[in-house]
Amino acid sequence: GIVKKINDQVTYWKNENHEVQVFLVWPSDDSNGNVFLEGEHFYKKWLNKILPDNFIKTYLTKVFCINKARKAILSFDPDILYFRQGLWYPGLRSILRSHKAVMELNTVDTYEKRFYSLLRRSMYSFGKPRILKETNGQVSVSPAIIDHYNSLDIPKKVVSNGINLTNSHTKKVVSDKDVTTAIFVGSSGMEWHGLDRIFKLAQHFKEIQFKLVGYEQSDFPEMNYDNLYFTGWLDHNSLIEHYKDSHFAIGSFGNHLVGKPVDSTLKVREYLAYGLPVLLGHHDTDFIDTPFVFKCTDSNHKLLPFADIKQWIDKHKNTVITNEQIAHIDSTQKEKERLSFFKEVMNS
Repeated sequence: GIVKKINDQVTYWKNENHEVQVFLVWPSDDSNGNVFLEGEHFYKKWLNKILPDNFIKTYLTKVFCINKARKAILSFDPDILYFRQGLWYPGLRSILRSHKAVMELNTVDTYEKRFYSLLRRSMYSFGKPRILKETNGQVSVSPAIIDHYNSLDIPKKVVSNGINLTNSHTKKVVSDKDVTTAIFVGSSGMEWHGLDRIFKLAQHFKEIQFKLVGYEQSDFPEMNYDNLYFTGWLDHNSLIEHYKDSHFAIGSFGNHLVGKPVDSTLKVREYLAYGLPVLLGHHDTDFIDTPFVFKCTDSNHKLLPFADIKQWIDKHKNTVITNEQIAHIDSTQKEKERLSFFKEVMNS
């Protein structure tokens, strides 16, 4: 989802006649020919060979590659340096200090870092004020996030996540098959996905098939229900087939754990683009009072009565969401706001 978003941003900025360059400092190489994010990629082959994919490998890649990345960025000499909220590492401050730097906020880090290891949490806490000191502006995907940075006297803007609706998104296929099917897309290690609520739904609604993409049965051996299907990782085409064959989709149920009772998650936008109504556990910034996006939890984050949830499912399971109904989340609209903010920061 993150890569798709960055690619959409870059494409729109270039179409608006801006010069754009992506700089990626990340251990995974492109030797297999799969390039998902176009740009200058910095990594160390010897690190890729001797270390497994983990936090240490990612961090050391940043440390050892920062000098090459700095030279490339200085050579490009951008008016705005746009970077995603993340971990500090030696050399990052000097890069941010060299240009007008705008940070994209995607989470309330004071909450999320509670799920980090002690080492990662300590490094994040040490580096956060150092990064903020070199930041000239902030763009947040939710108002719930930006509220945690009120003490910082720099330009701020909320631009919720969008999706490129001009791309060909195959809509779900409404069918009269006996089994109602729901889909959730995620990945392990994200406590805020709130899978425990999805398991409760599966326990109660035995007549509904729940497909969990990105997880294996071995991740949850105790959840061996006939109506709970773990697909594992799927490629793009396989995922689309599952979207087409689903009645509705499920968003995250634990966003409150990371301080985001209101959010604009990428997965919800992708669900909608494929025509799927969405059941979730938080308010969506762009769909507060929208019938086909249903927050089915109360103020204490507990599931609403199952009868209310079933009523919504029966009403919307055969609904196909059109692009006209979600035109306001098109990335074209979102990126106009972002570019306008960049000008504000440049002139500040």
